[in-house]
Amino acid sequence: MLILAGIVIPVTHSDANGLPLGAEANRSYRKLLILDTGLMLRLLNMSLGDVSEITSQILTATAADLVNKGSIAELLAGLELLRVMPPNMRNELYYWQRQAKNSLAEIDYIMPYRQSVLPIEIKAGVRGGMKSLWLFMREKQLSKAVRCSLENIGTFNYTDTADNDSIRNVTICPLYAISQLPRILNYM
Repeated sequence: MLILAGIVIPVTHSDANGLPLGAEANRSYRKLLILDTGLMLRLLNMSLGDVSEITSQILTATAADLVNKGSIAELLAGLELLRVMPPNMRNELYYWQRQAKNSLAEIDYIMPYRQSVLPIEIKAGVRGGMKSLWLFMREKQLSKAVRCSLENIGTFNYTDTADNDSIRNVTICPLYAISQLPRILNYM
């Protein structure tokens, strides 16, 4: 009922072998987003002052001691991705998680982009490994991905030595600019 009311937004698992992503969706595996970062902070009893102040601290890396900073950044990114989706399309979010035993590989969001699957990795800071992203791109034979973090807009190439020196292109989109992701992707 919370999903139908729009209070909780599901992010559904997909194998992401191609488009449409919903064709391989497994509704048994879902992550849930609450409809607002301010409500999430309030539910977590984060009464450290003004909610917009805490959110801006998360976006500028001054709230480094928050244990759940990564999940808040992921929530913020998911809500922004939903907001920028075209209104004439079904707005659903998907993620990928490796189903192999003892595997922790996960891609935060996957979206269709130019007739291909686009993995989007969310990082709450400027550092963090991207082993899951490289594994996903290798398995799905993808050459383009997005990293949303506290870094500036940019791109970098990764040479995947485990896949015949394939070049993987990663576009960096700051968390505060996710609403501009379509424009950033077209520009880069």
